[in-house]
Amino acid sequence: AEYGKQWYQRRVRGMRDFLLYSVLQCLPWIGLHFHDSKDDPEFDRLLDMLEMKIEQREKDYMASIRVWSSDNPLPQIEYMDSLWVQIKNMRNNNWTDNWIVRPYLAFESKLESSLQHPLPQFELPPDLEHTQFPLPYVVFRIFDTQDVPNRPEVPKLPRFNSIDRFLVEDAIMNVIDSKNLTKKECAESLLRIMGRSSMPLNYMLVEVLFGGLLELPMPRYPELFYGSILIQLCQLMADHLPQVLAQAVAYVYERLETMNTVLVDRFGSWFAYFLSNFKYHWTWSEWEECIKLNKTDPNHPKPKFLKEVFLKLLWLTFYEKLKDVIPEEFFSLLPPKPGYSHKFAEAAPDNSLLNLQTKCGKALVESIKNKDSLEMMMASLEPLPEGSIDGRDLDAQFSEAKLEVVIQTILRVGCKSISHLSVALNRFRDLLLRVMPNQDAKVCCLRITFQFFETNHQLMCIMIEKYLNFQLMEPSCIVSWIFSPDMLPHFNRLYLWQMLESTICYCIKRCDRIKFELEKSKAKLKEKKDQEAVAAEPDLAEKRKALTQAAEEEVGHYVKLLEDAELSQKEVFLIVVQRFIMILTDHIVRSEQESRYTQTLWFRCTRDRLRQTLVKHRREVKRY
Repeated sequence: AEYGKQWYQRRVRGMRDFLLYSVLQCLPWIGLHFHDSKDDPEFDRLLDMLEMKIEQREKDYMASIRVWSSDNPLPQIEYMDSLWVQIKNMRNNNWTDNWIVRPYLAFESKLESSLQHPLPQFELPPDLEHTQFPLPYVVFRIFDTQDVPNRPEVPKLPRFNSIDRFLVEDAIMNVIDSKNLTKKECAESLLRIMGRSSMPLNYMLVEVLFGGLLELPMPRYPELFYGSILIQLCQLMADHLPQVLAQAVAYVYERLETMNTVLVDRFGSWFAYFLSNFKYHWTWSEWEECIKLNKTDPNHPKPKFLKEVFLKLLWLTFYEKLKDVIPEEFFSLLPPKPGYSHKFAEAAPDNSLLNLQTKCGKALVESIKNKDSLEMMMASLEPLPEGSIDGRDLDAQFSEAKLEVVIQTILRVGCKSISHLSVALNRFRDLLLRVMPNQDAKVCCLRITFQFFETNHQLMCIMIEKYLNFQLMEPSCIVSWIFSPDMLPHFNRLYLWQMLESTICYCIKRCDRIKFELEKSKAKLKEKKDQEAVAAEPDLAEKRKALTQAAEEEVGHYVKLLEDAELSQKEVFLIVVQRFIMILTDHIVRSEQESRYTQTLWFRCTRDRLRQTLVKHRREVKRY
């Protein structure tokens, strides 16, 4: 009951904020009219009431939506507070601005004497449970007045608390909202805005697009949209925008130490995509400090950011090409050359388990070439012992040696391309399920797969999706492996969290897909029952009764599937939250015992990722 009360209060707060912001957005457009009339006290009472409502608002979510943990050099202001400050400044300036065009003023006398049309009554949405209100956000700021060149031909940038800043940003967002499906048309429409402005819109345009890209918990549009629009604008405004964009990148880079970890990853992914469209050219010499920082502190945000950028670039090009475009002094930050680690490629010493595995691996390859049956393939693995290797798990109910041979062999057969991997997993699915009888075996399978793709993390991310799509793994197995001690050295690398995110998204999409099929089955069942009710002839009635029973069985089938899928999804979220809490609690306890600072970079990164996971998937999490 208490949770239900809190949930309802949050829903009411969301609706109240939405209505309040809708009123605030109108004030810059109507304020001058009421100011000139000077005989309407209702307007002043409205402003006083709005100020009171804004001061009473609770903002306990600010830590979850801040881009940076520091307000230096520019403050991070919540969207409602920012607009209210701008409106108060506009009110102090007699409701004047430099943006709004008012052509109706030339016809004011005619408009006043014309027929007045009554406006319809505005009704609030009655169903709060299924109404989605916009989430709060922080107004993104990286440019101030001093960042624009002080030259006569360059217009001045309005201060961040000026209403002109809001009006221009609002116009830019209106274009993006209406033209986001066609990037070329969207970019051309944004250029038309620039043509009628006396403000440095190239700065404001970059700031708005960066703000959209770096919005928490998720951007309003796909990340690829913001990247493609910026590329399109750079091509259309080659003399003005690239320099501003480079300046913005430099400002964000300088503030990486206080930036939210999730946004550092998102910014790095965009930057790699952007470079891949401009021949990977960049002034790398400005970031040479990363080389020294990497030697003293490899986990420092700046060298860590460059490592992730180079890894992303590697996913978009060839390793040799990347080495050609990156200065030699930055090679220490490059990832290793992608490849495969086939454990049984070379002969091992006699009378060793590795030697026995190598022989069984060769026998399995021959069995595969001969297209032998499943039982014959399993027979080639009989010499291998049961249980775990090196006593890792004394209670293992599977043969780790057999599992390692099978996984390594199948991956070696299919590693030529992604298509080969898909074919290999589909063809040998029964064999894989035979050597993975339980969850421990599947976690072990993931460990072996990661060892095989140790220097090819892109393919490892793809393999996670393949294992899920071919139903070789339960999502809970993948989450357990991600939080296992074996993955601690990779705990703060982006590719690991991409695997976790793809696993969670798989659970959510599977539940949504089954719900859709269930609704179709229920509609089909209702139709069959209606047909059965009007059947007159005995033969036809019997036939329709059989169809109704088949439809009922189909509904029952999807109900069972949905129950299993939701149970699996619940298990995934429970494991994620439980492991996060255990890891963070252990860090806090050890830090206090050793009298060390608790809020380390590692702690902040882990906390940011936990917060992002819970907020992004809040609709699913709240059910459990």
